Amino acid sequence: MNENRRTILLAAGGIAVVFMYIMDTGYRSFIEQPTQRYEGELRAVESKLQDANTSQVAGRRLVNQLDDFAERALPFDPALARSSYQDWLLKLVEQHQMESASVDAETPRPIEVRSRTAKRKSNLIGHRIGFALRARTTLDHLTDFLHDFHRSAQLHKIRSLSLTPLVNGNQLDLNLSIETLSLQSTEREGELSKLVRDEQTFPPRAEYQKFVSRNLFAKGFSKSLGQVRLNAITQNRSGELEGWFAVGSPPQTQIASLGGMLDLPLHTVKIESFEESRIKLMVNEFECWLSLGETIGQVLGNPSTASPTTPNESKEP
Repeated sequence: MNENRRTILLAAGGIAVVFMYIMDTGYRSFIEQPTQRYEGELRAVESKLQDANTSQVAGRRLVNQLDDFAERALPFDPALARSSYQDWLLKLVEQHQMESASVDAETPRPIEVRSRTAKRKSNLIGHRIGFALRARTTLDHLTDFLHDFHRSAQLHKIRSLSLTPLVNGNQLDLNLSIETLSLQSTEREGELSKLVRDEQTFPPRAEYQKFVSRNLFAKGFSKSLGQVRLNAITQNRSGELEGWFAVGSPPQTQIASLGGMLDLPLHTVKIESFEESRIKLMVNEFECWLSLGETIGQVLGNPSTASPTTPNESKEP
């Protein structure tokens, strides 16, 4: 009797285990696994939706950017764009009194992108057009030119710039490489954009005058410095020593006391100290002594009478 009862209990336990196994397998097959699959698909859909939203936002920004480019780009007709920009560049060169100027325009190069709808097909979106400017100019005129070039909001940029000092640095041989873009989305057929940059987004022209007045390209014995001669050292009514200089051709007299400066284009000449028959000058970054009857050009042409100085260094003769 006891053995039959034990057998019945064991059989019941085995049936319960089998039933629980069947229930677990059914739960996994019909509930858990489909749920995980659907959750994975839902996450994939949400990720794609997020990517689509991000792409949509980026697309709107790109459209706005392309609209801005279209307003600034050269005309959609590459031939008219080439000639119009060349004329504009020549007028800018003439406006800033550049000499022996020439502007060479390259053949427009097409810009294409792959089509999304048709394989092995490309869509034309515009042209690149290069220009080479060669001219002889001064640092002052070049600075004016570059300032106006940057002020124009056309879709153009300077790829390279080469300067070769001439006439002891008073003149510069300029070689400029420019790249422009002509876009098909531009509504203008032959007219250039008249947009200009906000003047608050870049320094005013006056900010560059200090650089111009220093003229790093000018040599110490340039022509203008060769026309500055010390004629006399006197005292004024207050007992201050003054230097009398003949400046320019024809010469004009300029008088300067200690700490004063001569009125010279391209150069900075300051009075540092006086002696009986000579004056100590700071000419640009050079310190020199100028004796009566000498020109600055003569002094700076002799290495023994001029030397570069630093703010904490002073060299006596």
